[in-house]
Amino acid sequence: ITSFLSQLEKKYKEKLDEKAQQYIYFAVDGANRMRKIISDLLEYSRVGRQNFKIAPVSLEELLEEIKILNQITIEEKKAEIQTKNLTTIVCSKTSILQVFQNLIGNAIKYHRENTIPKIEISAKETDFFWEIIVSDNGIGINPEYFEKIFVLFQRLHTKEEYSGTGIGLAICKKIIETHQGNIWVESEIGVGSKFHFTISKKLGTN
Repeated sequence: ITSFLSQLEKKYKEKLDEKAQQYIYFAVDGANRMRKIISDLLEYSRVGRQNFKIAPVSLEELLEEIKILNQITIEEKKAEIQTKNLTTIVCSKTSILQVFQNLIGNAIKYHRENTIPKIEISAKETDFFWEIIVSDNGIGINPEYFEKIFVLFQRLHTKEEYSGTGIGLAICKKIIETHQGNIWVESEIGVGSKFHFTISKKLGTN
């Protein structure tokens, strides 16, 4: 769809009026968003079915990988990422990297205007779980949406305000559940958010 419409616009641009070009833009934009939705749904369906190899993973090293992957965005937004009390845990490295990638990406995306994004990742140990906390100083989330944000296709903002399909946090939730844990959020509008997730310490012990 996008290919043929782009060719149409290229070949007949001078013959198309402003309304026709606007229709082409809407069609191409819709097709691109549908491609992203399909891609994310495929990712969601694969969680827990493949690449779930349990092994000791250094969270510090994992965060360094994520900083490298997001280097351009971090530099553009002048984001500050700090870590505290991180350790080595048993988990699926690929899956947990995806969780961090999503949470850190959101923390940078939903930053307050004229404010440098500041993100802190910390960990604490309980009897049965590792609890990881990703804190930010972003726009915050209304308490009535604390559960809604983890449901497929539930978006709090229009695509004009912020890009995305509304699937990222649902994928995070599914990944954490495969690690026998839970994910939840604490937040205050205009102050920031704290995403917590737990990973069972029993993984890999059977």
